[in-house]
Amino acid sequence: MRSPLSIYPAPGETLTFYFEVNIVANLIQNSTHKLADWLSFNLLKLLLPAVSQRSLKSLQKDTQNPASVQQKVLQTILKRQQETDYGKKYNFANLHSGDEFRKAHPLTTYEDYRSIIENIANTGNFSQLVAEPIILFQETAGTTGQTKLIPRTKSLFDTYQKSFQAVAALTERYAWKNQTNSPSGLGLAFANAQPLKHTPSGIPKGTGTSGGIRQSKLTQNLIKLKFSSPPSLFLISNYTSAYYCHLLFGLLETNLSYISANFASNVLQALQILEEYWSQIVDDIQSGQINPNLDIDDLIRQELQALLQPNPERAQTLKDKFEQGFAGIIPKIWPQLSHIQCITTGAMQIYKERLQFYTGDLPIFSHGYGASESWIGVNLQPERENPAYAIAPHAAFFEFIPLDRGEVDNPSTVDLMSLSVGERYEIVVTTLAGLYRYRLGDIVQCVGYYNRTPIVEFLYRQGSLLNLYNEKVSEQTIFSALTQAIPCLGENAKLIDYTTQMQFSSQPWCYIIYAEVDSPGEISSHLSQCQNQIECSIREVNKSYQKLREANRIDLPKVKLVQRGSFDLLKSQFLKRGSSENQFKMPRLLKNPDMVNLLEDRVVCEV
Repeated sequence: MRSPLSIYPAPGETLTFYFEVNIVANLIQNSTHKLADWLSFNLLKLLLPAVSQRSLKSLQKDTQNPASVQQKVLQTILKRQQETDYGKKYNFANLHSGDEFRKAHPLTTYEDYRSIIENIANTGNFSQLVAEPIILFQETAGTTGQTKLIPRTKSLFDTYQKSFQAVAALTERYAWKNQTNSPSGLGLAFANAQPLKHTPSGIPKGTGTSGGIRQSKLTQNLIKLKFSSPPSLFLISNYTSAYYCHLLFGLLETNLSYISANFASNVLQALQILEEYWSQIVDDIQSGQINPNLDIDDLIRQELQALLQPNPERAQTLKDKFEQGFAGIIPKIWPQLSHIQCITTGAMQIYKERLQFYTGDLPIFSHGYGASESWIGVNLQPERENPAYAIAPHAAFFEFIPLDRGEVDNPSTVDLMSLSVGERYEIVVTTLAGLYRYRLGDIVQCVGYYNRTPIVEFLYRQGSLLNLYNEKVSEQTIFSALTQAIPCLGENAKLIDYTTQMQFSSQPWCYIIYAEVDSPGEISSHLSQCQNQIECSIREVNKSYQKLREANRIDLPKVKLVQRGSFDLLKSQFLKRGSSENQFKMPRLLKNPDMVNLLEDRVVCEV
């Protein structure tokens, strides 16, 4: 895999800076072991901020002329793939514009590629689809359907790197703005990697690229520069043990600058682990010994243990803070912390309020928007109240299906520069890794423009709609309705988590909402009131639903409260089936009968 310093320049931009950085990276990798270590760490320390700032400026420049960038991206893809079996089938060599490409190639979904990808996985013959080797099959979580293997190539990885480096520059700027003193620069990252598997032909597959951490000194030094956790810690496969150790090393860093994770749920999970295990963590800091009960590989435990020394003074300080309670605990134990970086949109909205119990007024920066198939956008306006993302023109060739056209066969699309503010669209991508006019299933709303590039808010996944008679009730609608209805159960009632299913077993059909609620008082007597409030909220925003209710074609939504811990158990079942803790998103529409039965067995109150 290409080193993290290999940055992808914007189309038409000078290659000089990137060429110099990559020469340095190659020099490091070809040096003697000790010299390489020294060069790698110190040159990274010198160059990384400049690389990040350059990537941010490059991305901002792309937003000024997205039409040109998009045309060059498409030409690059068609030229590279024209000699593949797939490229010959669709005559890529003779396609030169977006209009020609749209006429020659239909819209696709994963099912159009499944047999090809399975054949590549078995034979290793990547030239069926792409012109360069597939370095990883990104295995999707499979929470909303059958698991997919999304191909990744070096070229696709490079497009991600430009966005990642731009985000790094934004967060550095964010840190300086929100801190009175100079930040240390170190962050606390909540992430862990499952061991990579391999296809029959030997291509790695999995939910991350953890293999590179063990093999690449450059990657290890990058981690040392950016995070309080040692590189080997990221290889702990048990997420509870991994998060425990991230917290242990993070708590030893008194001047921590930021906390980072994929999703708000990851940060919340980690802080709940801190609340549960703080006494043991403090003991570890006091003694300089890692808890022997943690599920850690012996070699990793030895590496981590060698880095610890007893620190009774820090242990006592932390103990005093924790014993005062966990409300607003994070800025108390890390007073220099500037922000938390994690995704808070879509299915993650529900966790933001619970997260703020621990974080108080600390800013939460929803930094970017991406998918396994392609990077999509970067939040270039961090102070925006509702996070939104400027589409990254270099990341893929983008098309958009206006939502009112989505149901017809092979609907027409509009290009990146033609989005209308206030309108909703389904995203279509053509990538450097062999997906062409691919329907992501993500629905976004254009909320403005950054220079000449649209800014979008993520709304929902197409597969998460409650849709009995084409009424299309989104997860955002249900979440909003639940948020308004939960206070009916008591002033201090709090929504822990929720999901839904569609009930077809009796007439009229209806929605079933499973909710886990934290409430100090009696709630069963108020459940009917909660149900009515949910009904009113859905009617108010969805006129199709209202008409179906008036015609008695849809019944009142059924609300079922489940035992505490039910959604933790549901999540554990998905993780056992191969989902990754770092990528897991609770499905807001359950289709798997086993998962539905799991919740049904734990219902304690319903109406």
